[in-house]
Amino acid sequence: MLMPFGETSQMKINMGDALLRNAQRFPKKLAIADGRLRLTHLDLQLRTSRLGNYFLRQGVCPGDRVALSCGNRAEHLEVIFALAKIGVTAVPFDYHWSLQEYETMINFFEPKAFVIEERKGTTDVCNLALDRLGPKRVLAIDGTSHKTAIPYEEAIAAALPDEPRIEVAGNESFIIMITSGTTGFPKGCVINHETYALRSLNNAISKGLTDKERGLIPLPLHLNAGRQSAMTLLYLGGTVFLLDKFNEEAFLNTIEQERITYTIIVPAICQRLLRYPGLEGFNRSTVGFVGISAGHLSTALAEAMMERVSPNVYEAYASTDCGQITILKPEDRAEHSDSVGRPIWAVLLRITDDEFREVPPGQPGEICVRSPMAIQGYYRNPEATKELFCDGWCHTGDIGWLDDEGYLHVSGRKKNMIKSGGISIFPEEIEDVLSTHPDLAGVAVVACRDPDWGEAVKALVVPKRGTTVEPTRIIQFCKEFLAPYKAPKVVEVVASLPRTALGKIDRGKLEIVEREIRGR
Repeated sequence: MLMPFGETSQMKINMGDALLRNAQRFPKKLAIADGRLRLTHLDLQLRTSRLGNYFLRQGVCPGDRVALSCGNRAEHLEVIFALAKIGVTAVPFDYHWSLQEYETMINFFEPKAFVIEERKGTTDVCNLALDRLGPKRVLAIDGTSHKTAIPYEEAIAAALPDEPRIEVAGNESFIIMITSGTTGFPKGCVINHETYALRSLNNAISKGLTDKERGLIPLPLHLNAGRQSAMTLLYLGGTVFLLDKFNEEAFLNTIEQERITYTIIVPAICQRLLRYPGLEGFNRSTVGFVGISAGHLSTALAEAMMERVSPNVYEAYASTDCGQITILKPEDRAEHSDSVGRPIWAVLLRITDDEFREVPPGQPGEICVRSPMAIQGYYRNPEATKELFCDGWCHTGDIGWLDDEGYLHVSGRKKNMIKSGGISIFPEEIEDVLSTHPDLAGVAVVACRDPDWGEAVKALVVPKRGTTVEPTRIIQFCKEFLAPYKAPKVVEVVASLPRTALGKIDRGKLEIVEREIRGR
């Protein structure tokens, strides 16, 4: 019999408790499918309890941290829920990291144990973890080459399926969400059980999600957008289908065969779907929600998506730090496609100047929010935490403005802003224009030194295969759509641009590209 631990009937808001409830409500219902495993909600409850008990037996205690390096597979979600049950904080790592990056992060977060999926190039990472933590605290998923690490399935089989006898309060740390690090050393966003559960419930409130959802997640689980979507569906009692690597045919075939109702993708995936010649050959009628993350769709791209993929395209302006802030619904597209929508039910917005004074509608400033879904702070970074919550508001670091109907318009990142002759110029605005140029496959806009203006606009452009780009024509193209002072003064042709796992320009690594160009 499935019974929660504890003498009282009061249920705390603990992410792990959701599995116990779902196992009681939907024991035979499919919870996760990843092409390797198909687990019911009862399977998920029992396996996560076993894993939690294994960690406890190895001396991992409430308040500790456990690192996780794993792709889009069921074990990734199992580990997070198992740790939630025993009051241990999960720290998902990016499996693309170099050995040096892994070592830096292990030193910084000091995990008590490590769960690692064996992939190409992970041998040295596993050896590093074994040296630091010992064999019984390193679990290898699909492990065959590391004789001293404990195979993941062996650890699960060796422990009892009883619910761990640990009381976990809602204000205890649930997960440390490592930002993608586009502008330097990544931050560890600490969020507790109550706040993460509220983010999951918000998806039910603002997006209308229920336990009937059958969600397809192609975005990486080690980043917040994909992970939050998957965790939300499981928290609500829905079903999650995972794609380890996006492929147009696999994505569309899963939608058709599994009657997918929900998915979340990024603009780059939208473009790939629209270019795919077999798109119209798949049935997509069950899809009631296509979420867009990590970027704003142009009007043309949004219209094409709604016409050819699904009419139910939603955009959310959100951040790892603050959670969801606004939503742009399909019915808003006709008149407000240049915005990111209106604030959701739980958010209060404020646009401020450099002195933290609120500015009137129509005037740009920093976007600040008050929200119960904001993180508790950054791990071992009190200065950044203080900066985030300065003046009693959560400062997003984005610049934007509110129109007279309450729709939010985002101009760009405050830290990316170019100051040319005292005028503020946002790279994102110029990038949006250049992205429509028919001969360009990629573009990034940065500041360059200028003896007259202090800073000037510089564009790094990647030509499409088989095309030749003339810098003067690129500059003229910008002047057709933007004020002349916003047009690039310099255009550099490059072979590629560094990007994050979600397809956004990695501005931290972009600095390396810039130095290489200057050193030619």
